[in-house]
Amino acid sequence: MSSLGGERLEAAELLAEGLAHDRSHGLFDARSDEISYPSKGKRWRTVPMASSRWSETAGLEVSADGVSFGSPETQSTALEGILGFPPAIREYADEGPQPRYWRAPLHLLTNADIARLRALLPDAVLDLRRFRPNLMVELDDASAAMPQDAWLGREIRLGEVVLRATIPCVRCGFTSMEQPGLPMDPRVLQHLVQDFGRNFGIYCEVVVPGRLQVGDALALGAPVAETVS
Repeated sequence: MSSLGGERLEAAELLAEGLAHDRSHGLFDARSDEISYPSKGKRWRTVPMASSRWSETAGLEVSADGVSFGSPETQSTALEGILGFPPAIREYADEGPQPRYWRAPLHLLTNADIARLRALLPDAVLDLRRFRPNLMVELDDASAAMPQDAWLGREIRLGEVVLRATIPCVRCGFTSMEQPGLPMDPRVLQHLVQDFGRNFGIYCEVVVPGRLQVGDALALGAPVAETVS
């Protein structure tokens, strides 16, 4: 679900539009139909305390505390308890609710990004949940500064999957917000703005779908030449 905490997967199916079931639903105010916007509206600030996951048998499951999961219907009262107003969980559709923000199918982050930010904020809790990447790449050399910036315009092979890096990922206040086990820390966004140009990670589009799994090797292709019409 958009805005809620997600889950770590050991393997996943990658479709042309992104990871299967990723951000397929949104959280709304049942009274006004306003979509969740944690980094802008104070009334939505508690949303990152909730979590969602996908079950092949039960479908979408949500939790108001990250511990007790259930269907959106059974968790509605618990979600209202942390929000202060009745929520509605709706599936995005071409002729229906639309996500507030959509730039690319995948957000990719590397351990080099985390290492550089940790050097600037050694006492901060820099859990990956702050940055919500779809893919976390562990580089052998994490000392390089933003290595994936040089990947823009190139194809990236991960196992049987092929991606194309498109644009940097611009970050918002969500990176500083409180989540279960993560304190509110405005310094995170401040350093992303001051030292990273507000970018952290890159967006990718899917060239060849397939199955992704932890341990897949990464290989970079040649830059894709732009065509002039």
